[in-house]
Amino acid sequence: MNSLKQFAALTFTIILWSTSLCAERRPDISLPFEVFNNLIILNLQVNGSPPLKFIFDTGSEHSLFFERGLADLLKIKISRTIQIYGSDLSRPIDAFVGRDVNFEAMNKMAMKADIIVLDENIFQFTEYLGTRISGIIGNSLFRSKVIELDFDHLMINVYSPNGYNPDRHGYNEIAGRWIKGKPYIESDVSFTDSVREKKLLLLDTGASIGLLLYAEKMDTSYMPSKLIPGMMGMGLGGPIQGYIGRIGEIQIGERRLKNVVTHFQHIQHRDTLTDLSGKEGIVGNLLISRFNVVLDYHFQHIYLKTNRSSKKKVPVDRSGLYIVATGENLNEFEIRRIMPGTAGEEAGLEVGDKIIRFNRFSARNFTLGDINRHLSNSKRKKIHLTILRNGEKIKKTLFLRDII
Repeated sequence: MNSLKQFAALTFTIILWSTSLCAERRPDISLPFEVFNNLIILNLQVNGSPPLKFIFDTGSEHSLFFERGLADLLKIKISRTIQIYGSDLSRPIDAFVGRDVNFEAMNKMAMKADIIVLDENIFQFTEYLGTRISGIIGNSLFRSKVIELDFDHLMINVYSPNGYNPDRHGYNEIAGRWIKGKPYIESDVSFTDSVREKKLLLLDTGASIGLLLYAEKMDTSYMPSKLIPGMMGMGLGGPIQGYIGRIGEIQIGERRLKNVVTHFQHIQHRDTLTDLSGKEGIVGNLLISRFNVVLDYHFQHIYLKTNRSSKKKVPVDRSGLYIVATGENLNEFEIRRIMPGTAGEEAGLEVGDKIIRFNRFSARNFTLGDINRHLSNSKRKKIHLTILRNGEKIKKTLFLRDII
């Protein structure tokens, strides 16, 4: 009889344990996402609207809605005026607070939260990404939650505190800290074989680049000897300018990434006064997407594990061209900037050229993402372009090569 009781108790325990595991795996909310130009895009309904596209940005404390007029149409309740700064430490921007906004995904209630509403859309994200962007989803939307950022399945899974154990799913906790609701990691950065420094870096999914370091917070003698000026991406204040080079290695968690393309940005003294985090740079989504990530906003832990793309070569532009999508359907493409000394300059392309044929096909058959993928293909040698310049059609051949 005792044996039967022990067996029953053991069976009951196993059932409870397996049931708890099944319950743990089931998130409160699952939010599918897309990736455009290395940025995470969520499709969310706002106060019952049709789906709108938002950038998921762990570098932003708050969520933003770009257009006051659309906010009024969606009956978002507006309260006080505030000023905000972006993670790029640019100029302050006037905004309003929208109260108790309902966010839905796939016609199911996701969550309710306040959102910051800009008076007008001052961003260029739509033309930069080639898809219409209505705002930014920041960390405040997930306060007191645990999220799993799953790049393998393009899903953000949202859990209640204690509702998910990352250790059981192959994640490893990494050294870091949380400041004003934002996740920061402590990483070893090797400039050469003999020069290594530990850096505090913002884990910033709202940055499309891989690694950015602030020149003012490092020994400039460690900077690569070969640097080229260029645009590093978009920030709240517009395009971010700086220099691009390669460093020896960065360690993120247990993984070492070698020969990393790195952006170096000069920041003004006044900018350091607005940012008290002490961060020395940013790890952007180009590197973050090599991992699946768990962010525990409640207990303030950060977990990583490598994903399917971790061993693939990190795609880097090989043209030197900064191209934007224009036109009503965002299928017209214009060269907005050209990095000096790159394939784009050598091909004789000019700022303002409009690409009308790409690899002998009409450019309207491509998205901006398609074009950027072709220009980042390490196996492709050349691209055939037909451009429109001052009303004249001109054929050009772009011989792709590594920029740095």
